[in-house]
Amino acid sequence: MISDISAFPERDGEFESVQHSLLEAVVFDPAKHPERSGTTLARITEVLGIILGPGDRGGRILAECKEASGEVAPFDALSLDAAIRVSAVLLARLEAEEVSRVADFLMESELSTREVIELHRTFKIPVSRLEDDLLPVNGQGACIQDSRGRVYVDLDSNYSATNLGNANPAIAKGLYNQARLLISQKEDRIQVARARFLKEIGGMMPEGLSRFYWQNSGGEAVDKALKIAKAYTGQRGVLSFEGGFHGRTHGAVAVTHNKAYREPFGLDNEDWVHFAPFNDLDAARKVLSEGKAKIVILELIQGEEGGMRPADPAFAKGLRKACDDNDAVMIVDEVQTGFARVADGPGQWFACQRYGITPDIITIGKSFGGGYPVTAVVTTPEISSKMVPGYDGSTFGGNPMAMTATLIATRQMKALDLPTRVQALSRYFDGRLSSIESDLLKGYRTLGLMVAADLDSPDTVKEVQELMKENRAHSSLSTGATIRLMPPLVITRAEIDVVVDALDNSLKRLEKKRRAE
Repeated sequence: MISDISAFPERDGEFESVQHSLLEAVVFDPAKHPERSGTTLARITEVLGIILGPGDRGGRILAECKEASGEVAPFDALSLDAAIRVSAVLLARLEAEEVSRVADFLMESELSTREVIELHRTFKIPVSRLEDDLLPVNGQGACIQDSRGRVYVDLDSNYSATNLGNANPAIAKGLYNQARLLISQKEDRIQVARARFLKEIGGMMPEGLSRFYWQNSGGEAVDKALKIAKAYTGQRGVLSFEGGFHGRTHGAVAVTHNKAYREPFGLDNEDWVHFAPFNDLDAARKVLSEGKAKIVILELIQGEEGGMRPADPAFAKGLRKACDDNDAVMIVDEVQTGFARVADGPGQWFACQRYGITPDIITIGKSFGGGYPVTAVVTTPEISSKMVPGYDGSTFGGNPMAMTATLIATRQMKALDLPTRVQALSRYFDGRLSSIESDLLKGYRTLGLMVAADLDSPDTVKEVQELMKENRAHSSLSTGATIRLMPPLVITRAEIDVVVDALDNSLKRLEKKRRAE
């Protein structure tokens, strides 16, 4: 039995780098990879099955690996000696290309897919449905690769957070450099990383909005926006809209219309929250004119609950005027629509710019940090002046890591000219969707790269999404009978072709299946 690294089989020079890669993947080195755990036999078994497939050869190699491991339990990490012995078996029995592939798979995950799923099922509080249809381990641009090596075009982009791609070498390098200097500082302490960002953001924000309050999530930003607006107006009444969604924190849930989100927490009969139908200007004016509310919050394009439902331009502009006429503060929730997601022209970094209006407060987030968690409330100097020390605070808001991510992401967005890029890709997406002929497709909308496909039923949506995965397009977002597609903004035309072809093919397959039933 091989128990020492010096006993590895002799190979020619070109095998040395492959050998090194395998050792790095199998042998746990906490000094070099403190983020990893020890490799498990279950993962090695899974990887060999992927690469070698069924057959005697794979079975024999796996049997040798089990013997070399000392019959360790499948989910237990290999000891140092066992890892070296298993590596020796793999190096002796596999071809160089196979060894390289094994090393790549193990570097992406040293834990088996089954173990990861079981751990999540055991320990997750079920606040949301666990998505375990794939285990993402790698990303490049608009694509994600799962633990079994399958590659998909990502149509969720983590709820529009990874608009610059599912992996980002520049952000990774910047975060590493910053973490070596200073990881965290409280929101109220000055820092270099934030100053760098503030020098960079100029020209992107809507006119007049220049005061930032940093947060970590969209719900937090909404909560703090409401507090700031209440401090400014001296009144607690808020007008929100049916079909809107503003997050999962307490205040954000209170102003989200869906009663199923509010009722379990006693937030379904709040006397300070008033709801009006979306796009009904008369109803909104009535609430404001009666003095019930001095604060208005809305998504200009309703996402999660509204199914990519846009505000009518006349409604948006009329609501802005109604706020002015009644001394009300307008909050536009741009957490999902911000940073060119819904651009329809140059310079449209936010939905409010698409609509030609300027809110008093906006909440921004999601892609703000290129996928790193950072959000903010942004408002005017006048409104911000009503907040005084002690009114609020944040331990992690705008920390140096977050500010480093936003700096790099902001530079990349500008360099890519995302508004112009999104406008062109949106039109291409729209043109491709128009070619689909299916009785199951009842309509579609392309609002920048916020895309919605209306089908005949929620059940059809689920079936189509499953079929699309078989064609390399991964979608999990939906609202009723509507599929919501939000790919990273770095998606290419070729990848859009993959998505539309997958949707078209899935609809045709489902129609054929139903005709046969």
